[in-house]
Amino acid sequence: MDKETQILEAAMKLLIEHGTQGTPMSAIARAANTGMGTIYNYFATKEELINAIYLYVKRNQLHSVAEPATDEPIKRRFDRYYTSLLQYLVAHPEQFRFMDHYQNAPVLTPTTRQQGLETIAPVADLLAKGQQQGIVKEIGIDELLEFLNGGMMGVVRWVLNNDKPLTQTFLDSQARIAWDAIKQ
Repeated sequence: MDKETQILEAAMKLLIEHGTQGTPMSAIARAANTGMGTIYNYFATKEELINAIYLYVKRNQLHSVAEPATDEPIKRRFDRYYTSLLQYLVAHPEQFRFMDHYQNAPVLTPTTRQQGLETIAPVADLLAKGQQQGIVKEIGIDELLEFLNGGMMGVVRWVLNNDKPLTQTFLDSQARIAWDAIKQ
């Protein structure tokens, strides 16, 4: 693990445990096993660090999502995206808890938010294609994405807080619930 990733991971853990105000940069340096100067070489402020963690998590999510074949039907592609992201979030509870706390926080800059949206462009494109084919509701793509995100975050929170197993039956039912909510 490179030094920057070490800092991001250590900061994420501390921010989840202690919040923004309860996590001084000195504690992050200790947890990352590095000096304060090294942290400031990468991140000028704690706010910049939080924005970097957000993008780090979004990129990890993007790389984990099963990229379905473009010739598959829209619903099958949607199911693959949805279930693989659900599996990823449950398998990475620290990243989930960070996103659950910070994804709507005012500390995220407009630029960071825009870059975060770019990581889910394949899903937005898929929904748009579904609308063009008349199988996804004619609602703004941003609204659909926000709805799907909120539902998924709630389900992941429930799974993690109640130690629910992720069976294939459960994954299939969650994808079906999400699809039924957005299909035409």
